[in-house]
Amino acid sequence: MPDTEVQPHQAGNCDLCGLACGRHPYAQRIAEQERSFCCLGCMNVYLILSESGEEGQDFRETELFKRSLELGLISQPESSPPAATAATAAASTQDASTQKEISAEELLLHVRGMWCTSCAWLIEYALGKLPGVIRVEASFATDLVKIKYLPQSIPPTRITERIQSLGYEAREFRAGEESDDPERRDMLLRLGLAGFLWMNVMYLSMTFYISFFEHISDSIRRYVPFFVWALATPVVFYCGYPILRLAWRGLRNRTIRAEALLSLGILTAYFFSIVQAFRGDPHIYFDTACVIVTLVLAGKMIERNAKARASRWITQLHRWMPNKVRLLANGQERFAAIDALEPGQLFVAKAGEHIAADGVVARGESHADESLLTGESAPVGKQPGDHVAAGSINLDGVLEIRALRTATDSTLSRMVAMVQDALTRRSPLERIVDRVARIFVPSVVCLAVLSFLSLWLLGAASLGTSLMRAITILVIACPCALGLATPLAITAAMGSASRRGILFRDSEVLETLRRVDAVVLDKTGTITEGRFSLLDLALRDVQSRKPELVHANASRFESPVAERESAAFAFAEARLEALSLLASLEQYSEHPLGRALVAFAKAEGISISDASEIEVRKGRGIAGTVQGKRAFIGSRRLLNQEGIAVAADIEEQAHGWEKEGKTAAFFGWDGEVRGAAAFGDRIRDDARELVSHLKQKNITVYLVSGDSKATSQWVASSVGADHCRYEVLPEEKAEFVKSLQDGGSLVAMVGDGINDAPALAQADLGIAMGSGADIAMKAAAVVLMKSSLDKIPETFALASKTIRVVRQNLFWAFFYNIIGITLAIAGILNPIMAAGAMLISSVSVVVNSLRLTRTAAFRY
Repeated sequence: MPDTEVQPHQAGNCDLCGLACGRHPYAQRIAEQERSFCCLGCMNVYLILSESGEEGQDFRETELFKRSLELGLISQPESSPPAATAATAAASTQDASTQKEISAEELLLHVRGMWCTSCAWLIEYALGKLPGVIRVEASFATDLVKIKYLPQSIPPTRITERIQSLGYEAREFRAGEESDDPERRDMLLRLGLAGFLWMNVMYLSMTFYISFFEHISDSIRRYVPFFVWALATPVVFYCGYPILRLAWRGLRNRTIRAEALLSLGILTAYFFSIVQAFRGDPHIYFDTACVIVTLVLAGKMIERNAKARASRWITQLHRWMPNKVRLLANGQERFAAIDALEPGQLFVAKAGEHIAADGVVARGESHADESLLTGESAPVGKQPGDHVAAGSINLDGVLEIRALRTATDSTLSRMVAMVQDALTRRSPLERIVDRVARIFVPSVVCLAVLSFLSLWLLGAASLGTSLMRAITILVIACPCALGLATPLAITAAMGSASRRGILFRDSEVLETLRRVDAVVLDKTGTITEGRFSLLDLALRDVQSRKPELVHANASRFESPVAERESAAFAFAEARLEALSLLASLEQYSEHPLGRALVAFAKAEGISISDASEIEVRKGRGIAGTVQGKRAFIGSRRLLNQEGIAVAADIEEQAHGWEKEGKTAAFFGWDGEVRGAAAFGDRIRDDARELVSHLKQKNITVYLVSGDSKATSQWVASSVGADHCRYEVLPEEKAEFVKSLQDGGSLVAMVGDGINDAPALAQADLGIAMGSGADIAMKAAAVVLMKSSLDKIPETFALASKTIRVVRQNLFWAFFYNIIGITLAIAGILNPIMAAGAMLISSVSVVVNSLRLTRTAAFRY
């Protein structure tokens, strides 16, 4: 693509994002000032933002720019260039914490030893008090902890040391470390030993149970308890060490955790039994202490396996990220570290190899397996000019690929980062359950103590019976299932969604989705395929100059040599001139119409020249100087802005096209409209089905478009949308979403382009099509890796099912606790039955949650 006024000069910083421009920046003269940009995208965004302010107003003072900066849609390094200093200073004066965010770094840790949600809360609480730590998100379901901190205030080692002081093991997260998990092996060893010794304890304890029916010798009554004591001791203090350790760590940090309930029950039964053994009393409860340890370890093992299964897909994502790349230089292949790959370099992917980075096929034909990214198993054909994504598998031929991004900025890398970020953010429902659990645990301790004192002091039961009653309350009330109910279900749901090519920015999305009552659909690229083609041109009669239009379809106009002086040949020449001027102009635009026109000109072999003084009027059109002429192409809004009148015949022709669902654009040069062009865009096959699904869920559907009234209304009626907004500018889309929110609606916005980013950010829930612009995907809370609308109903269905499973889990967890505590107080349960019931409650939650990992598609 020819550059606009690009001159080799010393590398500077981009006037928009502040990043280094490199050796060949895009230079453009805007508002009488020379501006430099690192890429064509930044240049276009700069032009969009510069037009969003009022006359004479610096666009960096506009709400659109500030909102984009706040959301991170526009990058700003710590040391901003002079052109960005004002914006950075303005942001810092508004909120002092923003300055911290700029220089903060993130640390993702894998923490071993978390047994319940109280562990996650304790880590958040302890790290949150460290100076220099800005934010902590701990996920019990995945054992991941994400910390945002100021490196100048606290080193990462201090963070890991603090976690280890709480009794956990923390290390930086690395893919594949789950395959060799010493914690799992240690738990298996403790569980196996506890089970073996418990069976022996139960066998010897049968002696005392028999003594209630038959007489046994005094020697057996006297000495067997000490043998049982010897067997129970390693169960309690070795096998049960993780439980006791976490309980002690919690007490040291002034936190009564679920392990405190279990430890209190285990130690009470153990030490009371020792006293009974020395007294010669046959009522010993070593078997109770052993069964509690064994069944708790069994429950934790089941939970751990369930968590590993639910989050196994994130490890799979990491394993699909290549470490090496086959670089191609001067016809020679050589292996290099993936970090050495730079945008623009050629690399080779042979059959069976993972594609190392996002790129465009330069040579070769093949098929790619993109199932990890899109959830679709069908191979996708690849040929020169097609895009390929990092992580996909080249199935057959050899491909030479030109890299578009570095490996660290690839689709797969961003997908992994988004998944990790979502897993470490807890939903509001999960936080509510955590708070309930923190209040619930000390309340149960108080209830157990009161039950023991009331039974013993009032003489309603013996000391041993009263203690067993209290232990039963402690064990049955352990909120293991309660803490697992929400995070395991959400993790399983997000894993299932990821395998289908649906990514969530955080778990709160699942709760928001089910409450959405209004959906705003962008037209171009969302409802339609976004692949415009030039269908027709209408030009003035170049010979008579009468107000009549001469038409030509989009196929190449061939004119016989004998007719070189005819009107047909004159029109062909005028057509070539118009297309050359317009393609030269549109090469600097990212709009689908512009891309369609440039593609048509290249296919026709029409020459494309450099242009200067480019002005992108987002939502209106584009203008610039080409071959000494001030050319323009765009909508009626562009003509109104330029003060250019449209002839009645051209307007009539454009209106006729729009009634047929085509998109009309007016063009001309030197202040005069010379004609109009008709573009066609096909409505997606699944658009009508999507709108029908949403309306069945009582969701109001709005169609918004920057296109004309006639075209927009035709598309809206074709798909069955409830309402239609037309000729909407990018900033007006966000204002429209806000107006719906002000009216009490919970709004989801579906879009794919740069001009949709403000609206996606404004909406309660932004849904970006994966084929769209990076800035749109960054602004959205949900990203569909496959550009298919059938994923949207599936996303809504997944959210509904997930919340339903969470509610079922919470019901069963509370049901077990309430019924169990009631039966324990009444004396109907004993500690062994309580431990078994606790295990059953955890298993029921695990089984119910893992239903979400099934591979069948979710339906309404």
